[in-house]
Amino acid sequence: MFIVLGNVAVDETMQSPLLPARGATVLVGPAVRDLGGKGANQAIVLARATTDVRLVATIGSDDTARWIAAALAEEGLDPAHLIRVPGASDRSLVFVGPDGDNAIASTSQCSDALSPAHAEAALRGAQPGDVLLLQGGCTVETNRAAIAAAKARDMRIVFNPSAMREGFDTLLAGVDLVVANAGEAAELVGDGAPLEQAERLVARGVGDAVVTLGARGSVAAGRGGQHAVPAVQAPVRDTTGAGDTYLAVLAAARFMHGAPLAAAMAWASAAAAITVGRPGTRAAFPSRAELAAIAGK
Repeated sequence: MFIVLGNVAVDETMQSPLLPARGATVLVGPAVRDLGGKGANQAIVLARATTDVRLVATIGSDDTARWIAAALAEEGLDPAHLIRVPGASDRSLVFVGPDGDNAIASTSQCSDALSPAHAEAALRGAQPGDVLLLQGGCTVETNRAAIAAAKARDMRIVFNPSAMREGFDTLLAGVDLVVANAGEAAELVGDGAPLEQAERLVARGVGDAVVTLGARGSVAAGRGGQHAVPAVQAPVRDTTGAGDTYLAVLAAARFMHGAPLAAAMAWASAAAAITVGRPGTRAAFPSRAELAAIAGK
């Protein structure tokens, strides 16, 4: 079983002639609504790639929360594991530039309400070998409690420190797989060549560390060896959600299919290439058939 402990939000995506700069007003295209949040994104791609996925996340007490629950149910994710808290559900404003790059502003009041007690309760039925996925959608304290509970149950732990929070560097020891982009890796272990950053993460107690480099591919170090895997080239329409696609497919390939690390990275790159070639968030994720085809290569 995969348990994703993270955030869920509603994305409002707008095409922009340029990404907003400080003090500037930019006229953008109409907002397109979709499900988002790194926890939800990764859970959706996982649910399309494998079976037995559980998303534990907080939603508000507003009409948006009902829409979120229904959208997750459409993806085969049981909304019974969602935790309702007072107030508004989280939202993200996503600005997509003409080259497909994006700038995102997200609220976190709802996801920050996911407490250490919620995390511990979510893992009570977990079994040895089950996989816990964590991201920056939860506070340091909640992620710390989840990691401790997962270790006590001999679970596999995957950590994606995005969005970065102060203190995430204290959570690394004993994590089986960390996936970070170069900027996040620099915040965790300092500047340097990407492979050097991956090696520093391993030195901090990570089992396998993958540093993603966008169009330049990804590198890894750790128990699975050192690897440099090129990106699968594709026309770029919108990079939103590509990192979440990469991580989810990497985790499914590694922990469900038992793929070697380099092969899992190649699967993840192929899936991310599909996502960047389409606009939107959930609408851009690879389908079940596309993910099955990648796994069958």
